[in-house]
Amino acid sequence: MNKNLHNLFVISSPSGGGKTSLLKAFFEDKRAKKITLSISHTTRKKRLGDIEGKDYFFIDKEDFSKKENNGDFIETANVFGNLYGTEKKFVYDQLQTSDVILELDWQGAENIKEIFSDAILISLIPPSYKDLEDRLRGRALDTDNIISKRLSESKREVSKCLSFDFLILNDEFNKALDDLKDIIFNNRKVNEFKSRVSNELTKNLLDLA
Repeated sequence: MNKNLHNLFVISSPSGGGKTSLLKAFFEDKRAKKITLSISHTTRKKRLGDIEGKDYFFIDKEDFSKKENNGDFIETANVFGNLYGTEKKFVYDQLQTSDVILELDWQGAENIKEIFSDAILISLIPPSYKDLEDRLRGRALDTDNIISKRLSESKREVSKCLSFDFLILNDEFNKALDDLKDIIFNNRKVNEFKSRVSNELTKNLLDLA
């Protein structure tokens, strides 16, 4: 286990959960200038608007495998055939001088927690699966087949994310953003944060109601 000199936050959500949009708005706050957003390597193709070195480092599968075999990644994930990896040296180096935020799926978050025991896991929880579907279709980035796969996986993703340290209800963008800022900027402890994720919502999302 590693103790960090600075805070390591991991933000996760089901596909279409809104973490990328929320983080973009978060980093527009001047208080976020001293926080580093980790950039993952991925084998997926660039989408319209993607910027190399800002959104991801885009590499092919051969180069990804070489880095993985060399032990360069602190965690990796296969998401619908696309590989993602967080570079170990980048995270370790940045934690010497600043807080770091990782944007990962639940698998990556759990892997990070095993290595950094004091990592803070934050999950964005949707108000409904209909909301997730609307987000996925609204961003028009995936085929119907991929959207169906993402939706079928979403219940498992939610069930895993419910064990995270902090749960943010992503029903209204500004409220969710305020919750994220409260956790990070005010260095909230788990017992100090009033999550808007209710037990009833949790049961509905897991089909337990």
